[in-house]
Amino acid sequence: MDNDNKDDDDVEAENVNTEIESDADVEDETESEHDEAEAADADSWESFQAHIDSLLVNEKCDKPVRLLDERRQTIVQRMRQIQRDTPKGFAERSMAQMSKIDQQLELSSTRLGQLVRFGNELVTNIRVANERRELNRRVFEAAQQKDMKKILEGENIEAMAKFDDIKARWTELNEINEPMLLWDQIEEQKKRIAEIMARKDEMIAACQQEIDRMNAKYEFDRQHQAADLCCLVERIDNQVETLKESYKHHLELLRNTVEDERQTFSLTADEKWRSFFNALNTNFEEKSKLVRVREQFYSLQLQLLKDSQDELTKQTRVRLEKECERLELELRRTRDNVLMNSEKLDYNYQVLQRRNDENTIITNQQKRRVARLHEIVARTRRNYKQVFHSGRRTILKLTNEIQQLHGSISEMEAKAMHTRNINREKFNRVWNINYEEITDLLTRIFEIDRILHEQQLVMPWKKPNINIENINKPVEKRPNNAMDRIERRFGKLPKQYGGSGYTATEDEEKPRGPMQELPLESARLMRNILRKLADRGGFLIEERLLKILKPYSEKEQTMVRIDNIFAALRIRNLDHVMELTKVFEPYTYCPTCQPAGLSPLKCAEVFLKDQKEMRSLKLGDVNNLDQALLKGKTDGKTFLVKSYATKDACPNHYLVMEPALVLHAMNLFTNQKHKQIYGSSSESSLEAELIQFNDKEIQAFWRQFTNIFPDSKTHLWKTLEHGLNHYVEVLKMRVQYDAEVVFLRRQNRELRHLLQKFKV
Repeated sequence: MDNDNKDDDDVEAENVNTEIESDADVEDETESEHDEAEAADADSWESFQAHIDSLLVNEKCDKPVRLLDERRQTIVQRMRQIQRDTPKGFAERSMAQMSKIDQQLELSSTRLGQLVRFGNELVTNIRVANERRELNRRVFEAAQQKDMKKILEGENIEAMAKFDDIKARWTELNEINEPMLLWDQIEEQKKRIAEIMARKDEMIAACQQEIDRMNAKYEFDRQHQAADLCCLVERIDNQVETLKESYKHHLELLRNTVEDERQTFSLTADEKWRSFFNALNTNFEEKSKLVRVREQFYSLQLQLLKDSQDELTKQTRVRLEKECERLELELRRTRDNVLMNSEKLDYNYQVLQRRNDENTIITNQQKRRVARLHEIVARTRRNYKQVFHSGRRTILKLTNEIQQLHGSISEMEAKAMHTRNINREKFNRVWNINYEEITDLLTRIFEIDRILHEQQLVMPWKKPNINIENINKPVEKRPNNAMDRIERRFGKLPKQYGGSGYTATEDEEKPRGPMQELPLESARLMRNILRKLADRGGFLIEERLLKILKPYSEKEQTMVRIDNIFAALRIRNLDHVMELTKVFEPYTYCPTCQPAGLSPLKCAEVFLKDQKEMRSLKLGDVNNLDQALLKGKTDGKTFLVKSYATKDACPNHYLVMEPALVLHAMNLFTNQKHKQIYGSSSESSLEAELIQFNDKEIQAFWRQFTNIFPDSKTHLWKTLEHGLNHYVEVLKMRVQYDAEVVFLRRQNRELRHLLQKFKV
């Protein structure tokens, strides 16, 4: 109802404004007209007024339209009489001083403007009458609807009271035992029910009568609207034809005026030329020059006048054609609006009828649905109690199982640690035996080399500086106290907390740059990473808190600021941010070069790497624990190298990160910062008990002993060996030769002795 009243007020205000504007236009028109122009074109204007009066007598026009037209004519006649009675002013005097062409242009524009305004008034009168009729209809329909609603509400209250009375009497009938009295009471109940049903039928008949009245009113309004539309179309068509004829008539008048002006100008020019020729006879030489100059001047002026008149004529023609097009467009819009309004009325009527039927059906459905819902609620409560008790028993059972599993895990960790220590001791004993043997062998080699240099080469011997550090250093045994266990678990504690303390590194002592110097790409990456981290951190917040924050905006849902996150991570300057960026960059990818992103297999491989390593440490073969840890480290390095290679292939691109890898990368960053601040990581206690090298490092360590002596030393030893072997052979031959000499000498002595005997 309030909306209808507002619409009616708007329609009335618009009608008042239209009447005021029409009156003002009429006053302006009457002031601009003059008596001579009215006398000149009185016949044509009167004929046009007669034509308009014939249109008003048309049977298709409604009575309000005729009343508005009569009012308009009365106002126009009154204003014209006022204009005739007033004396001539400055406008009339200025019109008398204007040329005929300007006077004709002014008169044509005034008359054509009057025609256009008159056509607008004809269309507006019909529209105002329709709006007034629609206003009255809405007021009447609102009153009827209000009365009908009151009647239905009163009837509803009365029917409910009777229904409650009948319902109360049924309970009284249950207590009656006499058949006749029970029969009488039942008959009375039937009469009461019949009265209610009869009253219901009367109300239905009244509603049906109201619907029939509305249908008849709708049909009557539609016929009136069709009649008004026909009248409006006829008026617009006649107005368009009248405007076309008027435009043609005034254009012809303008052409005649221009032609008269041209003839007048030619006559005056001929008279001037005759005077010029007469003066030429008296003084030909002096006046010939003046004649030529004037001829050029007048020809130029004539050409300018013709051009200006042609341009003015073209502008007038274009303006009149545009005005015709505008009126035709307004006619089309009015037709479309009328058709649309009729379709809307039909549609609203059908919607109201269907809605009435649907309300009846929905009421019955709601009653049945309420009954079913009560049954479902009762059944759900029983199921809830059963599920609650079974869930409590399941939780207790699972709690006991988890406690047993935790105990088993602790026992397995203790056994694994004991086995790891035994393997470490065995490995150290074997390593020390081999290291002692190779050390003794090197000592003997050095002693032999010294003897060779001093005795054979007669050269000073210098012991070579061989620094091969033992990679299997013994582990320092620490006192088994509480503070030592804390430091082994979490790293070195500061001195103010009772720990051994730590010293700042050289990097921390360097001056740091401001945060504003962070590159744009790094800032975008950090923003994306922190957003992903916030999204993946949902498990840290209770579900009730998320429900409370849901109605707020995204900005108001922020509970932790970036500054607080940086403070928790101990990020205080640009270098720390760059370090955090370097940690996250290996886990990023370029969405431009890799639209599909990282595969789920790769994400799972990186995310579950630590879990696999710890599982292998706890449940795997205890003999291969060291190799498993070293293999995990090398695999992590390989993945980082691949990530850096893919990132370098697409420079200056926007990088993104998978949400599953954010917490993994953040855990890596916190471990690095923990190790940098406290001197050791959280896993240093486990790594200290393991072998810190693999098979390749062991082979490389033992291979170093084969490369201790250079090739020149080896070649020298081979040469000395060859010389000594040759010397040994020579000595052996010399021994043989000495034995032969001794034998020969003995033979010689024997021969001499025999010879002396023979000589004697």
